[in-house]
Amino acid sequence: MENFPESVDREILGGRIVHAVKVYREASGCTLREAMDVVRERDAELGRDRPDT
Repeated sequence: MENFPESVDREILGGRIVHAVKVYREASGCTLREAMDVVRERDAELGRDRPDT
């Protein structure tokens, strides 16, 4: 994802998904549902990038 907040990636990688959603919502101004969908998708992307976890 382009221009994805690095702070959200840190939260996801740290296992703090709820906080990642909150940070993403604050940064983007989107709805809760949209933020949840984006963070879920990003978590899957990061999981593909780190298959050993």
